[in-house]
Amino acid sequence: MKFLGYCKDKWISFFIFAVVFAAGFGLLLLIGTPLAAACVVEGAYTAGFFLILLQDFLARKGFYEQVMEGAENLEEICYLSEFLTEPYFQEGRILYEILRRDEKYMNDRIAGQQQELQEYKAYVETWVHEIKTPVAVSRMIMENNRSDVTRSLSQEMDKVEGYIDQMLYYSKSSSLQEDYIIREVSLKEMVMSAVKAHSKAMITAKVTPGFENLDHMVLTDPKWMGFILGQIITNGVKYHSKGQKPELRFTAVREGSFILLSVSDNGIGMPAEDVVKVFRKGFTGSNGRKFARSTGMGLYLCDTLCRKLGTEISLTSKQGEGTKVTLRLAAAEKVKEPNITEL
Repeated sequence: MKFLGYCKDKWISFFIFAVVFAAGFGLLLLIGTPLAAACVVEGAYTAGFFLILLQDFLARKGFYEQVMEGAENLEEICYLSEFLTEPYFQEGRILYEILRRDEKYMNDRIAGQQQELQEYKAYVETWVHEIKTPVAVSRMIMENNRSDVTRSLSQEMDKVEGYIDQMLYYSKSSSLQEDYIIREVSLKEMVMSAVKAHSKAMITAKVTPGFENLDHMVLTDPKWMGFILGQIITNGVKYHSKGQKPELRFTAVREGSFILLSVSDNGIGMPAEDVVKVFRKGFTGSNGRKFARSTGMGLYLCDTLCRKLGTEISLTSKQGEGTKVTLRLAAAEKVKEPNITEL
């Protein structure tokens, strides 16, 4: 806020001052007041006017600079009133009250939205658990009535369960801190469990698994990491060419205090322009459109959950040669340091 701009806004006040100054000075001279005395009186009047103007300018300048600074620095501008000191001048108090009421309104709206979100999440989680009962019953019926039809239905039921789990983990991803426990886990057992859970799809697609150097202990949550591995396996099974002998290799190497678990396939790979976008929410890419309908949520969820678990995930791929996804897991066992006495 500049003083020149402030003075321009006060031009009516200056006009009134000039009129009163001229009238007062003329009146003093008219009643016989000596010129020197008239100048002193008018000078005092002028000084008082400008001191009042300056004090008013400084008060407004401080308040409006607070407003501008808060508007620029605050991420949530609706909380601007918390940043301000209530001013003494009337229009400043009006603005302050408007901002305070806006903050209250936004707080009420946010509280309402959070309540609705919690209710929605609770409904989704309940629905997921409830839907698993008819799915399990359907599986029992298919197991007791084996045929080509029921085998096909069983494969489709696997997909249904995959989408159900995806929905459940997505609904929980925003509040993961309430539902995970980091503990020491056998990497080999965790990988084998994920492979076993998706064995039907792998057998149907004739995918050959391979395992190398998985005898490590890592720190993670096995349930959530099992879901992440499941999404990676599903992609490895889904995207391969006809006539190809699909393979899925699980390899681990130690890197300092971390274990790098790589899951590689020899599938169709993906274009370079898609690789940088695979972790975006809803991104399906050219493969998702050509080979199978995709939600674009699998790798997005993997990335989201890995961030919350403190695990880095990366992906490399070359079209026609396959894809490799790498997880950087914290090692549970420490690296053995050399014994100085033995050197």
